[in-house]
Amino acid sequence: MLLFDRIRKYCLSSAWNIGFVEDKVQCVILNDLQNIHWMKHQYSDRWFADPFILNVDEENIILLVEEFCYSFSKGRIAKLVVSRKDYILKEMKIVLEEPWHLSFPFILRKNDKIYIIPESCKAAVTAVYEYDLLTDSMIKNNDLSHLPLTDATVLHWNDTNYILSTKLPFPNDKDLYLFNFDYEKMVIDDKPVQKVKFGGKVARNAGEVFVVDGQYYRPAQDCNKNYGNGIVIQRIESVGERFLFSEVKTFFSTNKKMDLGYHTFNMYKGLIVVDGHGHRRKLLFMIYSILVNIKGMWKNKR
Repeated sequence: MLLFDRIRKYCLSSAWNIGFVEDKVQCVILNDLQNIHWMKHQYSDRWFADPFILNVDEENIILLVEEFCYSFSKGRIAKLVVSRKDYILKEMKIVLEEPWHLSFPFILRKNDKIYIIPESCKAAVTAVYEYDLLTDSMIKNNDLSHLPLTDATVLHWNDTNYILSTKLPFPNDKDLYLFNFDYEKMVIDDKPVQKVKFGGKVARNAGEVFVVDGQYYRPAQDCNKNYGNGIVIQRIESVGERFLFSEVKTFFSTNKKMDLGYHTFNMYKGLIVVDGHGHRRKLLFMIYSILVNIKGMWKNKR
């Protein structure tokens, strides 16, 4: 059984990559995720996902991402420098590593400083790190919460700040939690001010809240079929002290290489960044699927 599990894992393993969309976000919401320019790189021992844009100009796109090296079997936070002209990865540097898995490096810009709130639910704590641009290093600033938050994001609404997040043990389910966020101390009250229950598994964040023409939107993950199945753009509205989230657009992959789906959508300075994943060994996956189907048919005939 152990050997079978290893074979299964080997055949079904997936790999992520990062893509860029130069279209205006208004057009993307009205139409679809078209013209995705996928990052080109030479790494075969790792993949990159959960992209957040640190900076972008005419020459380069600078990202903070989850880097997952197969030999380490855990996520680390990496800085990537990508050519704006041809989307070739020029530089890669690990900027944060902990004994536990790290991902989703949410960027918080505050008082000319940059803070990162990575997902670290395996550590049962969510920490805030200050990012030093000169040394490409991160120093822990404080603990945001001792809750096992999964993919936390910040919502600035009028004069109040909130953390939006799902949490263990059901990170990919229907419940989204809103917490009061002390912006100065960068801590939250662990008791949520609201729990939003969706009809489907679309609670987990897929990126930073963004504003278009005065309207707030939340990128969310569609986990109804599987983790990383698709992206849902939700309109944010408030009625009294309660928030409402309504679906305005969904994105599912039509890319042959990234056929398993998308799960991140971020935007900065007019550039959209996404990620997608596909089977790492597609031929082996197809052979494995055929054998499993044959085995199932044989069992049914017995």
